[in-house]
Amino acid sequence: MWKFSLNNAKNYKQLRAFYASDAKTATATTTEAQPTIIQMGTTTADVSTTKPPPATPLTLPEMPAISKSLETPSSVQTEKSVCPFDNVPGPQSLKVISQLWSYVPALSTEFTAGTLFQAMNLGKFFGNLLSWGGNAKFFQKFFNVYGPVVRLHGPFGGDVLLLSRPEHASIVFQSEGAQPVRACLDSVEKYRLQHRRLRQTGPILMSGPEWEKLHETLEKPLFNSPMQHFKTIDLICDQFVERVFSVRNLQDEMPKTFKNDILKWCLECVCSVTLKRKLGFMDPTGLSPNSDPGQILEGVIGATEAIRKCEYGFHIWKFVKTPAWRSLVKKCDLINSILGKYVERAQSTLREKKDIKSMEDLSIIESLLLKDDILVEDVMTVMLDMLLIGANATAHSISFLLYHLSKAPGCQKKLYDEIMKQPKEITMDSLKNQPYLQACIKESMRLNPPIPILNRVLAKDAVIHKYFIPKGTYVLIAVHLANLREEYFEDAKTFRPERWLSQEISPLAQELQVFASMPFGHGPKSCQAKELAQMEIGLLINKLLKKFYIEYNYGELESSNSLLATPTKPLNFRFVDRV
Repeated sequence: MWKFSLNNAKNYKQLRAFYASDAKTATATTTEAQPTIIQMGTTTADVSTTKPPPATPLTLPEMPAISKSLETPSSVQTEKSVCPFDNVPGPQSLKVISQLWSYVPALSTEFTAGTLFQAMNLGKFFGNLLSWGGNAKFFQKFFNVYGPVVRLHGPFGGDVLLLSRPEHASIVFQSEGAQPVRACLDSVEKYRLQHRRLRQTGPILMSGPEWEKLHETLEKPLFNSPMQHFKTIDLICDQFVERVFSVRNLQDEMPKTFKNDILKWCLECVCSVTLKRKLGFMDPTGLSPNSDPGQILEGVIGATEAIRKCEYGFHIWKFVKTPAWRSLVKKCDLINSILGKYVERAQSTLREKKDIKSMEDLSIIESLLLKDDILVEDVMTVMLDMLLIGANATAHSISFLLYHLSKAPGCQKKLYDEIMKQPKEITMDSLKNQPYLQACIKESMRLNPPIPILNRVLAKDAVIHKYFIPKGTYVLIAVHLANLREEYFEDAKTFRPERWLSQEISPLAQELQVFASMPFGHGPKSCQAKELAQMEIGLLINKLLKKFYIEYNYGELESSNSLLATPTKPLNFRFVDRV
């Protein structure tokens, strides 16, 4: 599913050897000096590279008084002893298999965590313990058996550390530094580096100095985009409302394909921001399959499904061109061929502009093209990432916000009253003056985060739950499970936006609130378009609730809780006209 990606290193074997040699060195010197342990709240500058400081108890920053029921062994360290990495609990059968598989190094470097997960899904190693279809229930079974920190000995690759508690996640994120290493999508990386022969894998997959440079280049345009493109997004939201009027049936219900209508709205928003033009996804007459927006929609849907198939299961596509791999290449090539035309037009427009008075007048693509160290291929990867990752995440968030409001009529009424108190013309200021709206968005994303599992490669040695974890360890953080823990959110599985207004979060969660709910990720690798996505979602909800009362009459709607999460059932919402 994912693998290490450090400075776009192609030789994964060398990377593992690098981390292994560091681990052996640390082990060999334990009798002479304590290992360098990263404490919570410690910065890079605080860690000596010449003489490690003596081990001290691992503690959280000063916290408000909490009851003993909320204190956890990880939040308060009372002993100086630290258990070695080998003591981290986990399935012993995987450990035996990994030892046997180490005799086949040529293959072990080619398989990733996704292969390990598929082997578990087959139940060959664990009987009926595991039944994973790519969702968070897989992780919950491990935590129920082995506790809050679980080590999986990868039979086909490096070890994997599973975490679910915010205080543990905070240690990982505080140690990642300015250039965090995030595991990446193998299939997309191969498509770009081997099939397209690009120099980089794109902002989502990159790491190291090159990623940091591109990240800084994107920061200002994305920060300014909510205000710059507000009027355009407002018009696109109006078109979506008209679409609802036109596609609902006599029972005021949406068709089973309504999920695609939400995706069309998201894609139109992305293109209006990146290209500064509407492509016509919301055309009231419908999309022609041969039109540019029609082909982009087909490409995004097809590529998303192909990525899911490639990333889960045995990665046979690395050696053989499987149907999923062929589909991924075909759909991404289709999207790139269309986006390439618009990038060329943007280049021509820039040549014709003799005097550029303000960078704010430019689209994101134009602002990138003006940078000397940014190539056209870099611009293309930025756009494709926003279409594949950004649009899908926003569509997921809108879908579940509509669902939770439909299932909580009291919350829907309260939000409607707040909206109607605002001026008739919606502005950025009026959106910011809707605290209950922001609470509803935050609560919906807590229950159904668009990215339910975050992943990192530990940048430095750390102590987690009194276990010594060496740098280079591959970490999976089950954000979705952390969001549903009663220690941090009372009645955690209930949609209750008021908790974000009245501070009904437990004292422990108040201290770790930023890590208890991370719908946009955390740290330097968090979503740069966070404010833009929140503006789009808030604006669309304003438009819809002014016109309709929303219902959903088909039981519970669940998320796949997998990579590029999506609702598991059709979105047959009922949009009833308000009298």
